[in-house]
This record gives sequence, structure tokens and C-alpha cells, in this order.
Amino acid sequence: MYYPFETQVAPLINVRRERMLPARGEVLVRIGERVEPTQVVAQANLPGDFRVLSVAHLLGISDAKIKTYMRVKVGESVRRGQILAKRRSRVVKSPIAGVLASSGGGRVLVEAPPTPFELRAYIHGSVTNVLPGQGVVIETTGAVIQGVWGAGGESFGVLKKLVKSPDKPLRARDIDPSCHGTIVVGGAGLNAAVLERAQELQVRGIVTGSLPPELIPEVRRSPIPVVITEGIGAISMSEPLFQLLATNDGREASISGKIKSRWGVVRPEIIIALPAESLPTTQAQPGMPLTVGARVRAVRAPYLGQVGTIVALVDHPRHIETDAKVRGAEVDIGQKAPVFIPLMNLEALR
Repeated sequence: MYYPFETQVAPLINVRRERMLPARGEVLVRIGERVEPTQVVAQANLPGDFRVLSVAHLLGISDAKIKTYMRVKVGESVRRGQILAKRRSRVVKSPIAGVLASSGGGRVLVEAPPTPFELRAYIHGSVTNVLPGQGVVIETTGAVIQGVWGAGGESFGVLKKLVKSPDKPLRARDIDPSCHGTIVVGGAGLNAAVLERAQELQVRGIVTGSLPPELIPEVRRSPIPVVITEGIGAISMSEPLFQLLATNDGREASISGKIKSRWGVVRPEIIIALPAESLPTTQAQPGMPLTVGARVRAVRAPYLGQVGTIVALVDHPRHIETDAKVRGAEVDIGQKAPVFIPLMNLEALR
């Protein structure tokens, strides 16, 4: 049995997302409450910046004499650049605004005020669990499309398809004032002009098949969430993904460019809340081995980005173009006959 890497591409499933505070705080909603994507569901005060200053060393005195030269008492507020201690021509100034929190051992601690943090729901749905002081669990039904790479935070807007086919790149001239506040969908890729134009018109998200490697630093600096569905380079968006996005053109969607590898894997995604009347009674379970009939996508050449169905799992290893001998599957990708693809070159679309 082979357990492949999985990408979720589902037109209608149950969706559950944990929304957790980065520090203990206050949850503002109750179990059963309906929430909107931009609604604040929890809040907290995050610890501010701080600085430790070696006052005794900077003034050239012993630790015991520090109180003699201090101009500010513990607990008092200070401005950035304000003199904290002075001895003749030597002065110690606060590098930040805040409070003189403590003093001892010839040093002082200046703490900045805490930073208010608001946690938003991110998706339409209902609160199904509350973790007091920590966060909530929100559930909904809808379409989910996971990307392979992303950047930026989270946002919410109306999906707007700007290309006619998945092999068409997103161009700057495609983005006009009607794209303001929308999540724009392209096909094969984008360029720097697209990012600039999207920022000018306050686009709320970008979804495309691929990204040129030289644009990675710029995309990471951009405030706009970006989701790449296929990979880095010049790759057309997979037909099933493009059609799912096209089908939901004009619907409200949530987008997240967040990505995390290793423990607690986080994938960039698009979630489109939909009515649940036609929700399938059985849904594909994650973590299942490849089987005949499974829908898969090739993740390496020569069939990179091609989506198909497994018609047979080959019992014995075969030689491929590189002369390696590997295990694989016969996959129907719409050609005259199924093609052999190594198992390591396949991912499951659940």
C-alpha cells in the first residue's frame, strides 16, 4: 500500500477550522452562534516589546549607586528618547515608549504597552466548540481548494475569474476597478505588474496555478494573500481546480496564504461556504492508501499538473526514462491509453 501526499479539492464537504488566540484572552462568542468571516470571535493583549538597559555599566558606576542617578521611578511611563538616568555628561535614554517595569543588578527593564489582538472568524459558519481563553471551532459546509504554496495572511471577498482557461496567465490589464475587494482567479501564472496593480486596486486575494521563482520574495512582502495551486515555475492550473473555481465565480470566499510544514501542517486554501442540502453522505477520508478509482494529480514531469484516475496499481516495478526501476500506477489522464506514473510522482485529490 502507498500513502500519497494529499491535496483537498472538494466541491461540497463539511469544513471545520480551529481559530486560536496566540496568547490567552477572551472568547466573545457562544456555542451555536452563527458568525461571519470578518466578525471578531476572540481577543487578547499580546505582550509588547521590551528593552533591558545596563545603566550601571553605561554610566560607569557600581550597581549599588544606580538609584542615585535615576531620573525615572519604577512604574512610571516613559517616552522614546526620554532620559532615564544621568551622570555628568553620560546619559541613558529609553529606546522605546512604555513603562519602567523593574530595576535591579545595575539594569532596568522598559516594557512597551501590550498590543491588542483581534481574532476573526475567517469563514461563514457556526461555533461548535469554545475553548475558554483560547479560541473556538467553527464549522460550515462548502467547497475547499488547497494550494501547494502560498503567502500572506487571511482575507475574504467575492471570487472573480479573470481568464477563460487554466492555461492563460493573469495579466495586469485584466485587473480593473471592478476587481476592488475581490479574490481574483488566474490560470497559468502572473508577473510583477499583476502584484502592483492588485495592490493599487485593493484586491483581497490572488489564486493562480503557478509563480515564477524570481517573484517569491515580492509575493512574500505583499499584503495580499496569494494561493498557488500547482507549483513554482510556469504551470497551468489543473482543470478540476479551475472548473471548481469557475463554477463558484461570483460567490463569497475566504482565502488564506498561510503555510506551515512539518508539525501541524498548514496549507494555503480557498473556502467557499455553500448550502448543505446536497452534502454527500460519504466523504473521502484523509490518510487512505491509493486504490483503483482514486483521483490523482501528477506532481512531476512529464505529466506535471495532469489530473486523472487510477485504473490499475502495477504489481512489479518498471523502468522509466531515467532508467530507474520504480513502482507506479496506470493512470487515465484523458489520452488514448492509460499512462504509467511512478507512485512518488502522484498525489491524491480528496
